[in-house]
Amino acid sequence: MDRRTILALALTAAVVMLFQVLYFAPAEKAAYAKRQKELLAQREADSLSAAKAGVPDSTALAVPSTPEAGGATPEAGLAPQGQQAAVAVPARRFVNVAGAPIQDIKVETGLYDATFSSRGGVLTSIKLKKFVAAKGAPVDLVRDPQKGAIGVIISSQGGRLDLSSTIFTVTDSVDAKTNRILKLTFLAADSTGASVSKTFSFRDGSYVIDLALELRGISSQKEKLECLVGWSGGLSLSETNTREELRNLATVSLLGTELFRDDMGSFKKAPVKEHSGTVRWTAVRSRYFLAAFIPPEGTVSKVQSFGNPQKDISGARLVIPVSVTGVTQTALTLYLGPIDLWQLKALGVGLERTVNMGWNWIRPVSQIILWFLVECHKVFPNYGLVIILLSALTKILFYPLTKSSTKSMREMQKLQPEIQKLREKFKKDPQRLNKEVMALYKTHKVNPLGGCLPLLLQMPVFIALYNVLMNSIEMRKADFVWWINDLSSADTVAVVSGFSIHLLPLIMGASMFWQQKMTPTDPRQAAMTYFMPILMVVFFYSLPSGLVLYWTANNFMTIAQQYIMQRGETSKQALEPAAGQRETRTS
Repeated sequence: MDRRTILALALTAAVVMLFQVLYFAPAEKAAYAKRQKELLAQREADSLSAAKAGVPDSTALAVPSTPEAGGATPEAGLAPQGQQAAVAVPARRFVNVAGAPIQDIKVETGLYDATFSSRGGVLTSIKLKKFVAAKGAPVDLVRDPQKGAIGVIISSQGGRLDLSSTIFTVTDSVDAKTNRILKLTFLAADSTGASVSKTFSFRDGSYVIDLALELRGISSQKEKLECLVGWSGGLSLSETNTREELRNLATVSLLGTELFRDDMGSFKKAPVKEHSGTVRWTAVRSRYFLAAFIPPEGTVSKVQSFGNPQKDISGARLVIPVSVTGVTQTALTLYLGPIDLWQLKALGVGLERTVNMGWNWIRPVSQIILWFLVECHKVFPNYGLVIILLSALTKILFYPLTKSSTKSMREMQKLQPEIQKLREKFKKDPQRLNKEVMALYKTHKVNPLGGCLPLLLQMPVFIALYNVLMNSIEMRKADFVWWINDLSSADTVAVVSGFSIHLLPLIMGASMFWQQKMTPTDPRQAAMTYFMPILMVVFFYSLPSGLVLYWTANNFMTIAQQYIMQRGETSKQALEPAAGQRETRTS
C-alpha cells in the first residue's frame, strides 16, 4: 500500500472523528444529576393583599410565579429589569372548587398509552408501545409525571399565571364501537366567567394529537398578555448509552426557513432564549424521540426555549398573543413520538429537519442509504444482512476503480527500482526529482492517485451510513447475530474494570492486516502493514457496530477480489510464455 492510500485511510478515519466533534453539541456528560421533585402546588395568592399592592388592571388578580423544572426560574430573564423572579402577575386567578377531585384519564391508541391529569389539564405519561427503554419498559416521553407536560401559562410584563395547579373539569367523547376516547376537554373557569379550555383529539395509528386551545374573558387594555404552551419538563432519557443521548438533547425551532437549535450547553449562560419570526414549529428532542408543537401558519411569531444543564432538562414553548377582544382561539398540531424521517416528512412542515442526517451536502446521500436499508429490510428482516448487502453493492459499483487502482499500485511497484535511481540521482534537487518521477508515471501511464481514489469516493457513503446508524430510529436496537444486538452502538462482549471489550473492531483490524499483506507495498513502508490496522481499530473502536460491520465486510470482499485478480494475473503470466514457445516453433 503506497503513501497516498495510507493517507486516504487516515483521512477517512480523521473525517469521521472530526465529524463527531463538530456535528454534535458540546453538552456531553458522563452522568446526569438526580431530578428533584418540584412543588406539587402553587401557593395560593391572597387577592386582597394583591389588590392592596396596587395591581394596575382592575380585571385581574395577582399571583406569584412558579419556578421552572430544575429548581431555578429560567424565565426570570424575561421579566423587566429590577423585578425579582417571583412577581405580581396581572392575570385572572382560577380558584379550585372546594373538594374537586383530581382525576387521571387514560387514553389508548394502537401506538401509545397516554395518561392525563385534571390537575393542570396536563399530560403525565405517554408510553410508546413499539419502543422499549433501557430497562425494558416502554419508552415514556414524559420525564416528570408530577409536573406533567403541555401546561398553559398566561404571561404579561408583570409576571405570569401558571395553571399547572388548577383543577380542571373533564369531559370526553368516546367511540361507541371501540370504547376508545376520541376527544378529551379540560375546562377551568372563574366566578366572572373567564375560562381556559384545552381539547385534545386523538388519531388512532398516528403520533399526531390535535389541540384546540381557547381563552375567554381574558384580556387587558393596559398591557400585552401572552399564552405560553409547550413542553416544559424535558424528555425522558431512555437509552443505554447515556453519554450519546445527552449529546442530542436540544430544543429545535423552525422560523421561516431558518432552523434554531439550542443544545443543553447553550443554556449555561442564557437559561432562556427567545426566537422571533414566522414560527412553523418548535420542539424538544432527545436522540430518538420528539415532542413538537405546530401552530397554524402565520399565527405565532415568537418561541421560547429554556433549559437547566445541571439536570439535563430542556423545554420549548409557543408564545401565543392573547386577543384584546377577550376571546383567543388557536388549533395546534402536536407530534409526540419517534424521530422518524418518513412520518415527519409526511406532516409537510419541515419537521424532518430534526433528523440528524449530516451536513447539507451529505443529507441526500444519507436519505438514499436510509431508504435503501428500510426497503431491503422488508425482504431481508435483518439489518445486519442489509448492511452487508450495501457493502457488496458499493464494492460492485466501485469494482472498475478498484481494479484500476490495484493495477496502478502493481505498476508503481514495478517502477520502484527506477524511482530509487532517480532519488539517488536528484537527492539534492527535490523539485527536479518530483518532475522526473511524474514524467516516469506519465510515460508508463500510471496514476499515482489511483490507489486512494476508490476510498475517497466511498467517503460520502461511509459518512452518510454513520449518520443513518447513529440517528435513525429504524437502527435503534436493531440486532444482527450473537453478541451484536444493537447496530446503532458499539458491540460489547464484556466489561472489564469499567472498560468495554468490543470484538468486531478487532475482527476488522485482522481483516485489514490480511488485506494489506496481499497488497503490493513498497518495502520501506512495510511497517505500515502493522501500524494502519492498529490505528483503524483505535478509530473504529467506539463507533456503531453497523459501521464496523460495513467496513469489515468491505475488507473481506476486497480480500476475495484481490485473490481472484491475482489468480487471473498468474494464469495470464503462465499463458504468455506458452504462447511465445508456440510462435517460435511455428517460425
